[in-house]
Amino acid sequence: MTPPSAAYVMAFHTCSSNCENPTGHTVRLAQSQDGAVWSDVPGWKPLSGSVPDAIRRGNTFYVIGAGLTRIDMTTGSATADRFSVKKTNGSNALARDVSFAGQMPDGRFVIVYVPPMQDVVGTTSIPVQIAVEDKGSDGANYTFYATAISIESTSLPVIGQPTDPDIFFNGNQWVLYVSVGSNVVSFTSGSVTGPYDAGSATVISNQAGGVPAGVQSDSGVMTFVNSGSSRENLVIQRAVSATGTAAIPAAAFSTVLTGAAYGASTAESPGIARNTTGTSCGTGCTGSTTTSTSTTLGKAGRPGSRCTTANKQGTWKGSVLVCKKVKGKLV
Repeated sequence: MTPPSAAYVMAFHTCSSNCENPTGHTVRLAQSQDGAVWSDVPGWKPLSGSVPDAIRRGNTFYVIGAGLTRIDMTTGSATADRFSVKKTNGSNALARDVSFAGQMPDGRFVIVYVPPMQDVVGTTSIPVQIAVEDKGSDGANYTFYATAISIESTSLPVIGQPTDPDIFFNGNQWVLYVSVGSNVVSFTSGSVTGPYDAGSATVISNQAGGVPAGVQSDSGVMTFVNSGSSRENLVIQRAVSATGTAAIPAAAFSTVLTGAAYGASTAESPGIARNTTGTSCGTGCTGSTTTSTSTTLGKAGRPGSRCTTANKQGTWKGSVLVCKKVKGKLV
């Protein structure tokens, strides 16, 4: 593939039907110089995956949502790897709606996520959690670090359960976005790892779209959301504001990506990254205490067929498929 060269890179997924089922989602990669006009990254092979995100460190772009893909920014070669998030006791965190938040001072990536559904059923307090990259894993493995904030959903000014967290720096402070139905609520902190101030809760998008992503730009903060008349008809929209922490009128959002160009009914779940080198991987980031091995993938069954190992990857007609648990079954 040709490495992305524009100022911004977006990982997102499309869907054609039965879009509640993540096995029907396809991860794509686009780039833009201004955040308004987007084009495909040449040579990117669509992957079977869902809720993707991307970040750059040094000479490598990292894309998650279908395991982990590393893109060499010199050669354009793409390497697949497994992606894992663990609790402090070493067990699988079953992290949901994972996105990149930023970096630690030593260059390690920070991710943000919410717990699996079985951990939050019947509760109104939803923890938004932070994990930090394991030393030497090159973006593949993470361990729980802290709870960024526990959101009491009954105290929110909009109705619903917080999902799909996204964290970005707006030039002055760190901003956490969460999706609450077709709304976006923001919280702020002085640190990427939190804690985030519950008192700073602000409705950014009021019935104007959810599943947000934010990024600082030369003209302010660009906020991206899903928006549409139904679950099977979603587009990605963008608005620009000064800080990304004040209410944005619905009329300020305009469509930047649709599924039509891909023969799909939806384009959704934007994950935005600046195409800059970030903080290099220094002492505390490099090393071999945690190993991560790039894999040569075997063949997978057709999408929707049964598989045996959660998060295991395989190829099917040139696409990389990831074994997912859907409604208690591995598919």
